[in-house]
Amino acid sequence: MASHRQELIGRARELAPLFATRALQEEAKRSPLDETVQDLIGSGILATLTPRRYGGHELGVDTMAEITRIFSEACPSTGWIAAFYMGAAWRALMFPEQAQREIFADKPYMLCAGQAAPLNRVSRVPGGYRITGQTPWSSGSVHAEWITFVGVLIEEGVAPSPLAFLVPRADTHLVDTWFVAGMRGTGSNDMRVDDVFVPEYRTASFALAMSGATPGQTLHANPMYSKPFLPFAMTEVVPVLVGAMRGAANAFLRRTQERQGTISGVKAAGKQAAQMRLARTFARADAAEILLADYLRIFIADRPEQADLQDRCGMKLKAAFITDLCRDGINDIVRGIGGDGFRDASPLQRYFRDVNMLAVHAFLDIDTAAESYGRMALGLPPEDMLL
Repeated sequence: MASHRQELIGRARELAPLFATRALQEEAKRSPLDETVQDLIGSGILATLTPRRYGGHELGVDTMAEITRIFSEACPSTGWIAAFYMGAAWRALMFPEQAQREIFADKPYMLCAGQAAPLNRVSRVPGGYRITGQTPWSSGSVHAEWITFVGVLIEEGVAPSPLAFLVPRADTHLVDTWFVAGMRGTGSNDMRVDDVFVPEYRTASFALAMSGATPGQTLHANPMYSKPFLPFAMTEVVPVLVGAMRGAANAFLRRTQERQGTISGVKAAGKQAAQMRLARTFARADAAEILLADYLRIFIADRPEQADLQDRCGMKLKAAFITDLCRDGINDIVRGIGGDGFRDASPLQRYFRDVNMLAVHAFLDIDTAAESYGRMALGLPPEDMLL
């Protein structure tokens, strides 16, 4: 298994320079290029987490995280999409076995986009549900074959029930809304459903998924598949930040070596301020990688408290702290890149835009995560719904 892991990581390293050359094209297109998605499929990487019973590699989240980090060092948008498509195989296991077998009937991976914002309307009907609504931030929607939605079923005399729905792409509408400052190459458009029927077998309790306990998850002996939803999601997204931080550090080194004052003619590499900023940059990149490795170690460990709200709150804070560290590091870099560093051809301005946008993501925002942790430390109930 170790050699298999290294083989996939080796393929990621081979693809990363190619993905870096496509970053500007993907920004212009506002989604991954078709050839990038085909490269991901052809590499076998998208089956990293897929259970072996469905033809996948069934490797750990540490393998997925390392692949994501490598891609994100080259292009954060590509890393984000690769992570979501790899992670889709894990999220598919929230659903009943019939849905899982349908998804993996002809291939060991799943091109799936999804979003956490709730739908407008969910109603129970014979054999399943009908759903309606438009939700944003559906990363990978351009090439997705499946879309997941979340909605709350409200029935008289019964507590509201948050549910996840799995919908074929053909039953949805892509709304072209992805006009943004950062992460432009992800194609994270809005997705709409209009009174779409979803059979019971393509539905799962999102409340049970949050604690890693849906019937679909318990079908699998590998404990990786019964982890709580949000801590798992962080193993997808945090490596994007960490990879971007390393990519920015390397780009800043090259920029400092090449930069020369337009008026003074003085080389930046000879300036003490540039030297110290460069040192801080690499220290932060190293620290982010160490903290990510520790997060993955804690996530992978078999801990009885892993599904507890307190534990999930702490894991979210750890992920948000790593994100904030990367944001601070990249914002320090841009103070020393000069005007040319903001040209489209410069990867530094892309890392800057991408990381600052990701840092305010609902999963990664440091203020929200810190508030929740602080409230629990004081014996107060958290108000964050994404725990």
